[in-house]
Amino acid sequence: MLEDLFVRVEGERLAEEAAAIAAVGAGPEVYFAAEPLRRLTGRSIAGLRRLLAGFPAHTLHAPFMDVWSGAADPAVRALSLETMRRALGLAADLGSRLAVMHYNYDPIYYRQGFAGWLERAAEFYAALLEERDGPLVALENIADPTPYVALRLLERVSRPRLVHCFDFGHHHVFGRIPFDEWLFYLRPRGHVHFHLHDNHGGRDDHLALGAGSIDWAAARAAIASLACPFTIALEPKSAATRDASLAYYRAHFLGRRAPRPRRRA
Repeated sequence: MLEDLFVRVEGERLAEEAAAIAAVGAGPEVYFAAEPLRRLTGRSIAGLRRLLAGFPAHTLHAPFMDVWSGAADPAVRALSLETMRRALGLAADLGSRLAVMHYNYDPIYYRQGFAGWLERAAEFYAALLEERDGPLVALENIADPTPYVALRLLERVSRPRLVHCFDFGHHHVFGRIPFDEWLFYLRPRGHVHFHLHDNHGGRDDHLALGAGSIDWAAARAAIASLACPFTIALEPKSAATRDASLAYYRAHFLGRRAPRPRRRA
């Protein structure tokens, strides 16, 4: 299952990067920000479908800026829900395996009103999942010190299609417990989606794997030990970062070195 790999790419760049992703046997994790998502037409969606037809599987990353699932203001929540409906609809239309979403819990504003935030966020995702069938929805950790919020939200919604996306880079900056302990407390029984990128623990740099200080040997062991299904996506910030991460993943997760180029006679 460690070979079940995806590479994040902006939807507007999919045509340019599809061949490079396919060449290494990975699938794309297609990301759209809110405005490009709104600009999609039937013609452009058909073009995406043609590009993705050459991959055995793909995933989608929904917009995450200014999306507030547990907002106290109903108008803000309604706009966020409209954006996520659009993203999940696109994922269903494209046949994506799952859609990654951020629940964006803000402890500064909602620590004292966590029960209210949790109720509103749970209603948000329950409504989203009940409106139509489709792919899994994987909720991603951002500035979470522990899995407490994610666990409570998953338990409160209690839908098989709602799963967790564990981001190693975000955890390395904000997490306060080891990632194997995080996964233990989460008690994953369904699917888990992993995001892999590196940093030095100070900020979310999205460095190539091996260019920061994350213990990837321990990360591989934690992932491989899971009894539940899982998928993995690299999140590079450039083509160079993508290629370096793919080479590192091939060597350190799959135990394969890149083939040496043949010498010309």
